[in-house]
Amino acid sequence: MILPHSSNSLMQHLLRAAPELLSACERVALKSGPWPVSDGQDDDSLYFPETGLLALSLPAPGTRSWTPRSARLALLGCHGVWSPRQALNSDFLAEVLVPGDAMRVAESVVRSVDVPLAKWWMQVAASKQHLIHQMARMALCAHKHSPAQTLASCLLMAQFNSAARPLPMPMVALRDWLGWPPDAWQSAWDALDSQGAVVQVGQGATANIQIQALDTLTGLACACHPMVGLDGADKGSRDRCTGHNGPAQ
Repeated sequence: MILPHSSNSLMQHLLRAAPELLSACERVALKSGPWPVSDGQDDDSLYFPETGLLALSLPAPGTRSWTPRSARLALLGCHGVWSPRQALNSDFLAEVLVPGDAMRVAESVVRSVDVPLAKWWMQVAASKQHLIHQMARMALCAHKHSPAQTLASCLLMAQFNSAARPLPMPMVALRDWLGWPPDAWQSAWDALDSQGAVVQVGQGATANIQIQALDTLTGLACACHPMVGLDGADKGSRDRCTGHNGPAQ
């Protein structure tokens, strides 16, 4: 399906610089689970998530698939771009944490346009640096802060990175991605739920987490999420996401 615009900030900038690329773009569905299904070696596509949200991990030693022992790293959404080709993304594994959609265009087509895109490619490089920064912050967060603080920051980062409002975060998928022991997950959830920051919508495997009170959630979070600056989003838009200039420690 051909669209006239995108809610992904990098795609917006690309179409402003090279409007002729619009006819080569299409919207594709991001379905729950490991993604892409193939190894991606022959996939020349660049994917720009919009309402969908990708979770990036490193495989457990000696494997090429996601397991509960994989390192949780970062969330990629409406301010980033993803390519299944390992040459661009090292050994990262991607799974769709929040189903939704993405814009897709062939990288070879982008490189063939007859307009200067150096500034845009610098924005792409900056988005990769943002992922590295996010990885470092999430690793520190998991070791230094309580599960409740980490869960709150993770939900805020997820909201930052998705254009969907409200964010339909699948509870089981997030719990499995974090890989915490059941008691740690339950204590973190109870801490947020008891303060009215979040609410569970639905039951069982289809249950979603919905942010109920953004200011409350921000106050319960550690300081990790505002330290992960959003490439493609100005400070004003980040503050509007949180309703706060920075959470309490």
